[in-house]
Amino acid sequence: MKNQKPLAGSAAMPEDHLQKGESGATIFGDRIPQPTPLAPPKRPHLSPIALRARRYPSRKTEVSAKKTPVPARILKWWLALLAIVAVAACVVLGFYLWQASRTQEMSGVSTRVKVSGKLGEQPVVQFQGRMPFTLPNSRLAIRGKGPLVKENTDVRVMVSVYEGVTGKLVSKGGKANLFAGKANASTLPAGLLSEVVGQREGSRVIAHRPATANDGTTAMEIDIIDILPTAVYASKLQIPPEAGVTFSFPAGLPQFESASETHPKEAFTSVLVPGKGQQLDPKQKILAQYGVWELDSGKTRAYTWGKAGPQEILGGSTFQSLSQQLTDLRANSRILAIIPADQATGDSALAVIMDVLAPAN
Repeated sequence: MKNQKPLAGSAAMPEDHLQKGESGATIFGDRIPQPTPLAPPKRPHLSPIALRARRYPSRKTEVSAKKTPVPARILKWWLALLAIVAVAACVVLGFYLWQASRTQEMSGVSTRVKVSGKLGEQPVVQFQGRMPFTLPNSRLAIRGKGPLVKENTDVRVMVSVYEGVTGKLVSKGGKANLFAGKANASTLPAGLLSEVVGQREGSRVIAHRPATANDGTTAMEIDIIDILPTAVYASKLQIPPEAGVTFSFPAGLPQFESASETHPKEAFTSVLVPGKGQQLDPKQKILAQYGVWELDSGKTRAYTWGKAGPQEILGGSTFQSLSQQLTDLRANSRILAIIPADQATGDSALAVIMDVLAPAN
């Protein structure tokens, strides 16, 4: 057994013997064929386009991903709008500052304007120190207790205008300007209307505003605005028995109730509320509110409170008994008159209540 040759293909036989052409047969027969090595599985062919489509999202997906949410877009527009408003405010402020640089230095005029005097009378104004150029502004000097002035309600306003450089009264005609009627643009200038609406009757407002003089220069003006009563408000009034009529006064305004004598033969007048204002001239126009009622039917012929508002009337053009009463009357008075039919229009006796507010001029 020692001299026995190793089997071909065995571990004892060198491999080079097989490579030298030996048949590979063994004592047990032909050589066992070796198994063929397995080839690796073929991968499916993927085109570059398919790979790219798999690796990257579509263009439509990219656009959708980049689209800004709606709330973010709204916030962006609001921020842009706020920026525009801020720029506009800076422009307006810059304009006023530029106007101030053009204004000559003012001296001898006060930034604190001291106003004295009764409401409805020419105010006494004192200036001290220097008045700077400022934006329009106003302050309430006297807080009234009358009705609140609203758009298109009755209004009566007295305005005194003073020059900011010299402190002189520059109102037209050298005296205060009077406005009466309804609180709207037809009666009051726009700037004055905005100062009056929202205030109460009996108030005084002091307004500062830049104005252009005749020589083209810009300086400050001071407006003293007195918001005067449009009626003689009185709720508890005693009507004399000899008048033969009864009235009520809701909110201080007259309302006809009844008449015990519908065909009076003589005129009757009575001052229900004596005024404390200036003496009236019956030959001049007066500012008044009034109501006229028929005694027999109670029908209202005229009523200006809350409707037409304060009216200018000529004292001498009223009924004779009223005209005579006006000779001794003062402003802010309320009077009652009973007019027989033959002194009125001839068809009915009349009851008249009139609030005499002030001279018209």
